[in-house]
Amino acid sequence: MLNCHDATFLFSQGRERKLTFSERMKVRIHTSICSDCTNFERQLETISGAAKAFAAHKGKTDD
Repeated sequence: MLNCHDATFLFSQGRERKLTFSERMKVRIHTSICSDCTNFERQLETISGAAKAFAAHKGKTDD
C-alpha cells in the first residue's frame, strides 16, 4: 500500500502523464482511507484549474 509521500508524488505525476492502472488503483485505495491525501488531490485540481484559467485570461489580454 502507498504511503502519503508516494501518493502525493503520483498525484503530481498524474498531471504530467497517464498513470498506469496499478498506480491509479493504489492511489484510489490510499485516498479511500486517507482524508489528508484526498484533500491534497482536491487542492491540486483547484490550483491546476486556476492556473489554466489565469493562462487563458492572460493570453486574451496580451493582444
